[in-house]
Amino acid sequence: MLRGAMSVTAALPAVPRAVARRARPACSRRWGGGGSSHRRHPPAVAEPAWTTGRLGARRRFLRVSSETAVGPRSFRKAARLASSRDDDPGCAASDPGAKPPVDETVDDATPRPRGSVNGVQWASARVLELDANVPGWWSFPHERDEDGRFAVLGERGGGGEHAHSSRRLSFRDDSWTGFVRDDLRPPRSSLPPQRLSIAPMMEYTTPHFRHLVRLLTKNTWLYTEMEVDQTLRHTDHPRLDRFLDFPIAGHPTSLQLGGADPELLAIASAVAAPYGYDELNLNCGCPSPKVAGKGAFGASLMLEPNLVAECVAAMAENAGGAPVTVKCRVGVDDKDSYDELCAFIETVSGQLPNCPSAGGKPLFAIHARKALLNGLSPAENRAVPPLRYEWVVALANDFPHVAFALNGGIVDIETASVIANGDLAPFDDDGGVHSAADETLIPGNLIGTMIGRAAHADPWGVLATADVDVFGDTQNPETATSRRKLLTAYGEYCDATRGRFGVTKDGYAVPSTRHLVHPLQNLFYGEPNAKRWRRAMDDALKRDAKNQNVSVSELIDQTLREGGVSDETLDAPPSVRRSRKPNGLGLSDDEAADTKRARLRDAAKKLRSLPPPPTRSVETRVVPAPAR
Repeated sequence: MLRGAMSVTAALPAVPRAVARRARPACSRRWGGGGSSHRRHPPAVAEPAWTTGRLGARRRFLRVSSETAVGPRSFRKAARLASSRDDDPGCAASDPGAKPPVDETVDDATPRPRGSVNGVQWASARVLELDANVPGWWSFPHERDEDGRFAVLGERGGGGEHAHSSRRLSFRDDSWTGFVRDDLRPPRSSLPPQRLSIAPMMEYTTPHFRHLVRLLTKNTWLYTEMEVDQTLRHTDHPRLDRFLDFPIAGHPTSLQLGGADPELLAIASAVAAPYGYDELNLNCGCPSPKVAGKGAFGASLMLEPNLVAECVAAMAENAGGAPVTVKCRVGVDDKDSYDELCAFIETVSGQLPNCPSAGGKPLFAIHARKALLNGLSPAENRAVPPLRYEWVVALANDFPHVAFALNGGIVDIETASVIANGDLAPFDDDGGVHSAADETLIPGNLIGTMIGRAAHADPWGVLATADVDVFGDTQNPETATSRRKLLTAYGEYCDATRGRFGVTKDGYAVPSTRHLVHPLQNLFYGEPNAKRWRRAMDDALKRDAKNQNVSVSELIDQTLREGGVSDETLDAPPSVRRSRKPNGLGLSDDEAADTKRARLRDAAKKLRSLPPPPTRSVETRVVPAPAR
């Protein structure tokens, strides 16, 4: 399915739910109920049948045999239905109402706008600059060069402003930025520190959600969805824009890559380099079966630290001058001792380049839970394994030359503010008196926090004051002073972006209206009529999702009226919601200030109550290679 296209459920061979529910799986030795006790007849071929319900598609195996069936009538009927499906994949005899699969392909041969699109400047403008100034720089498909390596760069020469320049285009450093305009060069010399970042989340941290977050906070680091190295290797321009393009106003942004082959990760890094990401990140923490299981990367990479070191070294050599970082867990399956975690950090950090946003040190973002690759789903892996914040603190103390960001269970801006401050004294109940043990509770190289789904569940409540509370700015962005201003600015972005990649054959724009408004679904969390507004938006999308005559801004304004969102809610600053009592009544300025200090004290108290940090019981130190 195309990135940004509407999700349309393809027709699956199915049997009616009632029949499938009565049918017994072929692995059952006895079936029947009441007084009947029928033995299973000889094994036969089992064909998969699909049933759909509230929990989604479920696969069942129905027994199909050419022999005369014996047993309950319901089972014989199910077998006949399963064996009499039409050959047409769009219609099953057992489900006459099934719709044929929708062809969602758009015409990639039709030129699509790149660079500046309806007033929004995209990172693909840098690619267009290279096309104009260094003709032939791009080589696709990526064939092996004389050294046996895949070559992303093609012939350099011929025409253009820099045709006679002695400089050669290379992604081993940031020299390639000399071929693009000054206003398009990545702002790597003026990036904020990573005191707060938004964790990479599949189907959440889309370019649209990241743009909404950037309207709320200009300093918070944004991580993309994970992009797999094989995807980038086999994709040509301009289709790469669907995976890599982002608004230039989105800096600072980090691209997360997934893979376990150093050569393929090197290719993916070089492919992404001209888009000008501020950082590349290697995924060593995803526990999904498709990633860590079948894909053999993600969290499973923590089992092979030497391979990870090779991967990050290959990425750094082709990242176009962007630093490379790692996001990982504190352990995987039975490889969950603190010694093994230290060995992983020690091995990998030697190959990581220094990261300017981390104080010139290699950076690890640590999800403070272990990953269980067998037995737990990705969602359970975010909740079941206990949090071990004290392990991250211990890492920061044991590796002073490495920087760390804490991820996992961070759901409020107060905890991020306390850790970014680096000192618990201002939040003490005893007027700032603290013990010597507190000096190592938040080491200086524990530079910040990474917030995940909480940022999507309540973007206004969590992020609207981040620039002031976490980064120490004097004021937040103008678009973060009220939700009305935020929606106006985001609506303009949506109008400029909808249908940028064309329209599918079933009539949906790419990106679609539904995908563009998805980041807004929790914008009114905790406010009156929030549920009513979401219902109004859902009804409007069902009605006008394909209507190109209704802009996204108009759709937002219409649903705000239908949903009963008041002017008071739309115009209220972020501080108003935090200044309410549980009964909804407002607090005075002094009461609001006391409430804010109480939240900060609670966050500091939680950090003080951490268990004692672990220590290395076995000397497993290795001599790290010089940082690149």
